[in-house]
Amino acid sequence: MIDFEFNGEILCMGSINMDLVMVMDRLPEPGETVVTDNFNTYPGGKGGNQAVTAAVQGAKVKMFSKLGGDGFSKELLEKMASRGVDTSRILIDREKTAGIAIIRVDSKGQNSISFTPGSNAFLTPGDVLENSDLFVPGRILLLTMEINLETIYHAIRLAGQRGMFVIVDPAPAPSRPFPADIPPLVDVIKPNESEARAITGVEIKNKADAKVAIERLKKMGFKLPVITLGDKGLVACIEDRIVEFPPLSVECIDTTAAGDVFSGTLAASLAQGCSIERSLELANCAGALSTTIAGAQTSIPSPERVRQFMDKRV
Repeated sequence: MIDFEFNGEILCMGSINMDLVMVMDRLPEPGETVVTDNFNTYPGGKGGNQAVTAAVQGAKVKMFSKLGGDGFSKELLEKMASRGVDTSRILIDREKTAGIAIIRVDSKGQNSISFTPGSNAFLTPGDVLENSDLFVPGRILLLTMEINLETIYHAIRLAGQRGMFVIVDPAPAPSRPFPADIPPLVDVIKPNESEARAITGVEIKNKADAKVAIERLKKMGFKLPVITLGDKGLVACIEDRIVEFPPLSVECIDTTAAGDVFSGTLAASLAQGCSIERSLELANCAGALSTTIAGAQTSIPSPERVRQFMDKRV
């Protein structure tokens, strides 16, 4: 049980970018060229993906980020708004351009991603201070780490002062340890295997290893750590209990944004009053279903589809 009075609103901070996606038989080796005629552009960015997911799942979502003055920025803004995200507080710097992710996806749905942050890199602690009215008691602050780390830490500290519920998806994992005051301010941290390894130093090959990493995250001060394990399910620590959630069987096409769909669904479910256990179950189902459709924001399942999938498993 989470002792927090949610007001149903989510403030999402993180990157917004355009995904340039190539699907191919296999990922190229270093120095190798693999030819494909399967190319598409999709709205993406971990922050944008999570914000759109949370909105699709029925939550009231406001996005706080920074875009540029280029055509991709305009398209990204319009498409996020069309999916139900409040984009009124996305800052525009017309001298900058949108972030770009180049994504290769193989025939098994595994991906390789290169990313240039563009305007995302220019969201500053000063921007957080100037928009401090966004930090409201009862709101969920949903954060990813594709933007400036000092901006992220400034936002977490402000959220702690204002009585917000903080969810951190540490992707990509920070290259240096979290400042000591940050973990106790984070209510949920949700790394995958590689991110958990980077944060805790634990090599995760199975659920037993994940449990060791969970304990280390708890010792660092994180209140409710969750480690997603791909096709091995996930492990969480809820009220000092280690809880395992089983893997879900789906026909995987593209794993791009599966973690973002998980985090966005988790935040939306909590914001709408679900228990942490049910929220994790819904997030697990949504993340799995997203791998059955190509793209990032195009792969977000409807809440009806998530619940139908979940009900079939009961």
